[in-house]
Amino acid sequence: MAKQDWFLKVIIGWLGIKGLLLLLLSAGLFSLINKDLDLLSQQLADILNLDVDNYYINLLLSKVGMAKTTLLIEISIGLVLYGIVCLIQAYGLHKRKRWAEYLTVVAIGLFIPFEVYEVVHRLSVSRVAVLVLNIVIVYYLIKHKEFFQKKSPAR
Repeated sequence: MAKQDWFLKVIIGWLGIKGLLLLLLSAGLFSLINKDLDLLSQQLADILNLDVDNYYINLLLSKVGMAKTTLLIEISIGLVLYGIVCLIQAYGLHKRKRWAEYLTVVAIGLFIPFEVYEVVHRLSVSRVAVLVLNIVIVYYLIKHKEFFQKKSPAR
C-alpha cells in the first residue's frame, strides 16, 4: 500500500470505535427501560455533585425523569442501526471495497449541510473541527480511489 493510506487507517479506526461506542450506548439505554429515571437522574446528580437548584440542571433532570419507554426504545434502535452502519463502513474500508467508499462518502456527506448550519448559527471550535474533518474525509476518499478494488470481471 501507498504511504498515503495512513489517513484511511485513521478513518477505519474512527468508524470502528464510533460503531462500538454507539452499540454500547444503545445497550446502556436499553438497560434503563422500566427503571425509575427520575430517581436515577437524582442519584447521578448527587454523584456528580451538580447544583440541583440551578434552573438548567433542574430542567434537564425533570426532562430525563419524564422520558417514556417508547422514546428510549426508539433512540436505542436508532443507535444500534447507526452503529452497525459505522461498523459495516469500517469493515468495507478495511477490505478496500468500492461500495464502502461510496457508503462512507454518502453517509458523511449527508451530514455536512447540517454541520454547516450548526457552524453558521452556533459557531464553536468543536463544530468547525467536525465540519472540516468530515469535508477532509469525503475529499480524501473521493481523491484516493486507487485504494479500493474495482468491480471484478464476470466469470
